[in-house]
Amino acid sequence: QDIDDARRVSETLGVPHYVLNYEERFRKAVIDPFAESYVAGETPIPCVSCNQTVKFADLLATAKELGAEALATGHYIRSGANGAHRALYRPVDADRDQSYFLFATTQAQIDYLRFPLGGLSKPQVRAIAEEMGLTVAAKQDSQDICFVPQGKYSDIIAKLKPTAANPGDIVHIDGRVLGRHEGILRYTIGQRRGIGIASGEPLYVVHLDADRARVVVG
Repeated sequence: QDIDDARRVSETLGVPHYVLNYEERFRKAVIDPFAESYVAGETPIPCVSCNQTVKFADLLATAKELGAEALATGHYIRSGANGAHRALYRPVDADRDQSYFLFATTQAQIDYLRFPLGGLSKPQVRAIAEEMGLTVAAKQDSQDICFVPQGKYSDIIAKLKPTAANPGDIVHIDGRVLGRHEGILRYTIGQRRGIGIASGEPLYVVHLDADRARVVVG
């Protein structure tokens, strides 16, 4: 669907449309590390990994190969001259600030990147798209990680890391076994609700032990 949307927009604007196959690269650089990090009890941010590798490395290199003077993206952030180079600034629409996801961007990349949406609010962007007759003007906002449909992390983790769906013990930090779980993939660090056990004290997930299939709470 996204490819078709991009093609129609390109046709309307009269600009070339290229389809690049980064599927294997995306899996190795973004999806696999996401799954590894998740079952290790960490909080992965795949959008940062994607920016560091696929978007601002591979895609940027392709843009240069095509002879493009700059690479424009849809991030809500601003960039502007700062001496001999360019610097990043918060966008006009503070509610959509995506500067955090670009914290690892290098100076060379920043100099080549452009962020045309940084000076606009989302309603303004939609209004401009509608005026130009673009079919994506009313397209629904993206809310989830692009490769995690409906935000169901457990589905993709179960596919990539089947052992994360193995049942195991729910253990208190003092060593007591409090109950059983149906897979550590159903839990996240800091989780309080839906742990699946009753207790006289508030309990939070503090650690996920993938090797022993244990959810540690305290």
